[in-house]
Order: sequence, then structure tokens, then C-alpha cells
Amino acid sequence: MVTCKVSKMASKFQAVSLKDYEAEARKYLSADGLMFYASGSDGEETLRDNLEAARRYRLRPRVLINVSSVDTSSTILGHPINFPVCVSPSAWHRFAHIDAELTTAKGASEAGVAMAMSSVSSTPSIHLTSSYPNGLFFMQAYLLNSNELQKAMLRDLKENGFKAVVLSVDNVVTSNRRKQFSPSMMEKLHSKKMRLINYLQTEEMRQAEARGGQSYLQAFNHQAHGAPPASLAYIQFVKEASDLPVIVKGILTGKAARLAVENGADAVWISNHGGRQLDFTPSTLDVLSEVVNAVQGSNAEIYIDSAFRTGTDVFKALAMGANAVFIGRPVLWGLAVSGSNGVRDVLEILRDELKLCMTLCGCPNVKAISKKHVISENSYLAAKL
Repeated sequence: MVTCKVSKMASKFQAVSLKDYEAEARKYLSADGLMFYASGSDGEETLRDNLEAARRYRLRPRVLINVSSVDTSSTILGHPINFPVCVSPSAWHRFAHIDAELTTAKGASEAGVAMAMSSVSSTPSIHLTSSYPNGLFFMQAYLLNSNELQKAMLRDLKENGFKAVVLSVDNVVTSNRRKQFSPSMMEKLHSKKMRLINYLQTEEMRQAEARGGQSYLQAFNHQAHGAPPASLAYIQFVKEASDLPVIVKGILTGKAARLAVENGADAVWISNHGGRQLDFTPSTLDVLSEVVNAVQGSNAEIYIDSAFRTGTDVFKALAMGANAVFIGRPVLWGLAVSGSNGVRDVLEILRDELKLCMTLCGCPNVKAISKKHVISENSYLAAKL
């Protein structure tokens, strides 16, 4: 049985920061759910470094600028959003809330930002867009072994209201997540309640499900994490199959970003999978400038995730060249504590903190945020204003 303990007192919970939500969520999530969400790969070096990265950069505020009115609104792939903080794809929201991704979608829609839905969900993708037709939704996809299954999963996304495909390219095999897969966790993942509903698109996958949860999970792992043949041509394949813009997620070098854009990517998403894939990779913020320089002159947008916990963190990423920041774990903390209200509140805490930072840095709108507003810790003492 999958348990998710959403507090009856959640409506009375008052949070000042995202840390409050994380602390509160630990009271409501099952031990397995918490471990699944919070853990990283191997020795969790990247997981820890992600949380330290923003401290390596300092702000350079501008004063005597009219900030009587500060506008946090922005766009993503041409679509308006209330502020440039959006929801990352993350698996199995049902550990946090019985209504899973539907509840997350409600909170994101109410906040007025984009949500990237994980294909590893227990909610049919069409339920998001039909339930919240005014929301802004992207669909995450893996590199799959079967082109037939991939085409089937992508075919109706545009018709069903999705606005882009997020192609994850950094997990052709599953990492060594030492803490994550306990016997009780595996039992839950094999249950009907947690089945990966979006993968029931071919007869092969339907037959695997009919044989039971373990068989189905093995079939999924073979498709998504069985080292499928990957090449840059896959980007164009996904574009043609979906007729949607493609965002390539899992970029950690300038060269990878440039090649992705040259081969059809509409945006690149800097991500180390929240420290859950290859350990000892750099923090995303530390490679942001390299990626910005590599795709300079193109029309490609740049997104970033992994351990953004304050509006000041978001500001730093925007100043260094990101178009939007995506958050994963904090959304799940909010979902566990207060459902859609918690998701919205987590996002709006970051919005309010970002607005405050913009005000104190002399930025009346998001376009005014630039690289002149941030400097690395190693050199900020020598900065000249």
C-alpha cells in the first residue's frame, strides 16, 4: 500500500521559507517516500555541492534606480509566466499526495508558471491538460529503446495541450542510488497504484503489465534505462514525432549545449538530475556561464535546476544567463504538507524572495537582471562598482 500522510492541519501551516516546508514534509512523508525524494547517487557528493553552489557567488546591487514598481513576469518558449520559476519533472508524486501530479498541476497553474510532467507518473498525461486547460505544461520523455513506444507516447501531446517535450538525456542507465530501493520501496513500486500509466502505449508494455508489477517495472527499465542507442539525431526524431519544441535536459558542458542546439534543440536545460545520476559532476550553477557562452548567438533558451532554495539563488541564475529556474524537491515538500496550496505557496515564496532581491539590486523587471549583478566569491573583493 502507498501511504501519503497529508496533515489535516496543513491549511494552518505557515511557512517563511522553503526550509520550513522541507522540515514539515519530513513529518508527513512515509520513510520510503522521503528516501526516494531526498536521496542522491553514490556518496551524494553532487547532491551536497548543489546546495553549496549559490554561496560561491555574491550580488552586486545597483542603487539610485527607480524600483517603486517591480515586475517578475517573464516568458518561456514564448508563453507568459508570472515569474521565471517553474516545476521540474519528478517521479511518483503519489508518495506525497493521493492525487499526485494532478494536485501539483493545480498549484503550478494557480501560481501561473510552467510544469514539466514526468513520464514516470501514476497520472495519465491527458488528465493534467484536461483538468487545467489554462495551465502551461511540458512533457518529459526518456530516450527509449523502442521507437514505436516513443512515437506512441509523443503522438498526441500537442493535440492534448502540451507545449513542449523535455528530453532527458543524462540517464541512459540508472545510477547507483544506495539509499533508495529498499525491499518495502520495491513492493510499493510494483503495486497497481504506482504503475507507470503513460507507458501503456504498446502491446508489449500492456502484456508486461498483465504479468504483474515487477514484470512491468523491468520492462520500463529496459526501455528507459537499458542504455538505448542514443545520438544527436534523436532530438530531431522527437521533434518530428511530437511536432513540439524540444528542450534537452541533462546538459553539463558548453559543447553538449552547442551540439544540442545545432541539432534542433529549442532550449537546453542544465541539470545534474538533482545529484541523482553521475556523482561528482559539477553543480549546475558552476557550469551556467560556460553553457551561456557556448550557445550565444542562437535563439535557444537556457534553463537550470538542482538545489535552488531561495529567490536570491534564482536571481543569481538569471543574472548569469538562465531564462528560467526549475525546482523539484521543494515542490514535493509543499505537495506533502498542503497539497496544491503547498505547491503554490512554495512557488510564491520564491517569487516574493526574487522580487525583494530584484528591488534591492535595482532591477525593475526581469530583463534588467544581468551579469553585472553577480560575481564569483573568489573575485568579489576586488570588484569595482
